[in-house]
Amino acid sequence: MNPAEPRRDGTRAIISGAGMLSVAMLMANIGNYALNIFLGRVLTPAEFSDANLMVTLMLTATAVALGLEMVTARYTSVAEAGGNPGAADLVARRLRWWTGGAGVVAAVALIAPAPLWSDLFQTASAWPFVILGLGLPFYLQQAIGRGVMQGRLRFGLLASTFVIEMVTRLSVAIALVAAGWGVVGATIGLSASFIVTWVSVTVLARASGERADPAIPMSEVGRYGAFVSVLLAAQMIANNSDVLVSKAVLAPDDAGTYAAVALVGRAVFYLAWSVATVVFPVVARRHAGGDDSGGILRGSILVISAMGGLCALGALWLGGPVLGIVIGPAYADLSVPLAAYALATTLFAVANLVASVALSTGVLRPSVFVLGGALAQLMLLLIWHDDIAQLILVQIIAMSALVAAMAIDAAVRRPTSARHDEGAAA
Repeated sequence: MNPAEPRRDGTRAIISGAGMLSVAMLMANIGNYALNIFLGRVLTPAEFSDANLMVTLMLTATAVALGLEMVTARYTSVAEAGGNPGAADLVARRLRWWTGGAGVVAAVALIAPAPLWSDLFQTASAWPFVILGLGLPFYLQQAIGRGVMQGRLRFGLLASTFVIEMVTRLSVAIALVAAGWGVVGATIGLSASFIVTWVSVTVLARASGERADPAIPMSEVGRYGAFVSVLLAAQMIANNSDVLVSKAVLAPDDAGTYAAVALVGRAVFYLAWSVATVVFPVVARRHAGGDDSGGILRGSILVISAMGGLCALGALWLGGPVLGIVIGPAYADLSVPLAAYALATTLFAVANLVASVALSTGVLRPSVFVLGGALAQLMLLLIWHDDIAQLILVQIIAMSALVAAMAIDAAVRRPTSARHDEGAAA
């Protein structure tokens, strides 16, 4: 790097990148909530519950896509830091081949037993499962391109893809639902956004055109992918198990009400993820260069905690009345559940940040903690699920225990690490 050039992975890059992604993700969330407001007004609570189930399945696919993005972003960051961008291109091409096969398998798993899924989750039709399955391969493919942009710190281009995804989903779904297609129309909007996002990412995430010298062994990439899959599994379980359990055990109208709470509460996680998305490649680069990044992690935890706290306070103050106005009076008394859900989500977002930053340096341990917390939450949900309040309380307990366990582990391990470093220096 030319000494006269500013560091692309410094504080300014983190702030500007996080700002762009936060704005893009805020716009995407606003668009998604506009769609859900529309669906809440034109669909019955039971139909809205069906539509939200499709959104939940989409978010499960999003967790897989985020895992693929993290793998691609890390090796792109490492290759860029080492002056070998061609190696990142080669990794991305090979991952696209693998992801293509995985996408087909995922599509078949959703489409072939669609009637069974419909019976299990008490939906009015099996067609939404089929339609969503058709779009899954495209959504997994686009994650590779987003990982390339993330790893090269192209946060402006990366942010634009989230806006494109939202605009497509909003316009197609509203048009089809207004035309009388109901839940099927909303699901077509989801799959259409997958395809359009894949096209835009393919165009924007162009290869460097340089030769890989040397190439990154795919066996190493595979081992790291196994590490990432631990956090990926934790995200899927923690973010979606509550909605799936509520859909299976609550009455349709109650499940629809809980769906509204979950959709609003999830905004906290995805806003927080904009911070984690920026920090991940920056820490990977600094680690590859032998630089410390502890200050970045501490600052990011403070930012996410502040974002979550403000969201929880806003939900407690205005959440229910606003929902009552924009969706309907059936949702007007949800301020306390919304605030409580935002608190649980903030705790998980902090744990997820710590685990993802550790993964950027190749450390698995925090991800194992997050997976343990997610599994504990699922077990508690399966035991105590009488009503909406109990579902949310279980999540607060599980996520509080997770953050406490990770903090205690870090405090215990820090003195050991310090003594090891002193011994090495001596």
